[in-house]
Amino acid sequence: MNQHLALCIVPLIAASMTSGYAFAQTSVQPASSSGFQRSFQSFNPDVSAIVDMYYHQDDSEEGISHVIGETVGFGHTHGHGEEGHDHGGPAEGFNLRHVELQFSAEVDPYFKGSAIAAIDTDGAELETAEIETTCLPWGLKLRGGKFYSDFGYLNAQHAHAWDFTDQPLIYKLTLGDHGLNDKGLQLSWLAPTPFYLLAGVEAFQGDNENMFAYHGEEPLPMHDGPRLGVGWVKVGPNLRGNHALQFGAFAATGKHQEEHDGNADGLADHWLDGDSTFWGGDVVYKYNAPRPYGQGDFVAQAEYFSRKKDLELVAHDLAPQFVGNHRVDKQDGYYVQAVYGVLPRWRAGVRWEQVGLTNDSELPNGRTESFGASDRVGIMLDFTPSEFSRIRLQANQGSYETTDGTEDVTEVYVQWMISLGAHGAHKF
Repeated sequence: MNQHLALCIVPLIAASMTSGYAFAQTSVQPASSSGFQRSFQSFNPDVSAIVDMYYHQDDSEEGISHVIGETVGFGHTHGHGEEGHDHGGPAEGFNLRHVELQFSAEVDPYFKGSAIAAIDTDGAELETAEIETTCLPWGLKLRGGKFYSDFGYLNAQHAHAWDFTDQPLIYKLTLGDHGLNDKGLQLSWLAPTPFYLLAGVEAFQGDNENMFAYHGEEPLPMHDGPRLGVGWVKVGPNLRGNHALQFGAFAATGKHQEEHDGNADGLADHWLDGDSTFWGGDVVYKYNAPRPYGQGDFVAQAEYFSRKKDLELVAHDLAPQFVGNHRVDKQDGYYVQAVYGVLPRWRAGVRWEQVGLTNDSELPNGRTESFGASDRVGIMLDFTPSEFSRIRLQANQGSYETTDGTEDVTEVYVQWMISLGAHGAHKF
């Protein structure tokens, strides 16, 4: 029998021969060449908390969140998925992004699990709650619950792991503050190749606040879940020395619905239903310098993201003659950033990004609108006194194409984060 498969099957057989409360037992029996021996593990989970606070100022009249929300071509989608909502972005002055409270444990030889609650001054929400298999054969892994999609590079990272305080614009405008985080199931495969090759498919319920919003109420049609599918692949060639490189590609498609108030009377008067898709790629390069405390370390990453919404006008109280026609939106964007360890425990970084290089809308009345591109540059300097704390200074200068014309905004962030308790290592 395959040794890896035996590690899963033998404990399962033994468990079936024990008393009926095996599900609650904390003892496990790993297979070994010398026989089947029982060992005990504590079921006390690892517990950690991350406190993430920052100070923010910008020179816009109505705040940076309003400016970004009015970016032409992206704008408001008026979606309200079951869990989708917008936190309103940074307030002027002090902000507590949230306290991230995490519980994780190796449950038994077959599964591990984790749950993360994001707590802020307005309340708490379940950020992730996931179950993963640990011993499937042939490089397979199954993951279920509520989790971040593994597409791209940045989406699966929690906010405290970002190299900049805020999201890249393309993420903020297309997927919202939470990124693609939903209830679903993921199957991944680590290929038995001499280089790193990981591929995965995901099925989600389809409750994203921006790109896969779902109403399901008249006059909009109902769509049973799952309503969103994602596929991705990551490839890492073998490099010599302290160098590492990874390429990725991804695509997704799902149902999307919108309702709008065309005459601003406070009541929805037209509704759209259809499909929303995105695709793109990412690349990450890392150099781990042989100097202490991160000095000389270098990380460069980039992601490109293109989206398309093809929605049918299913009802319109003000212009019923256009019902049955489609609205098609096409937008894209990218970011490129680099971070370098200038001194022990000190890092400096720069990020350049653009959105709306492609920025067109075909309207149900037959007209086509084209909009300009927005761009932003950010610089940051952070200090990491230990592996449990970090202080960061960041400044952004952005030029945004909005419904009121071009608006230039300068932002400043001062961020302070600490980690309490055991916290697992982050991915590549």
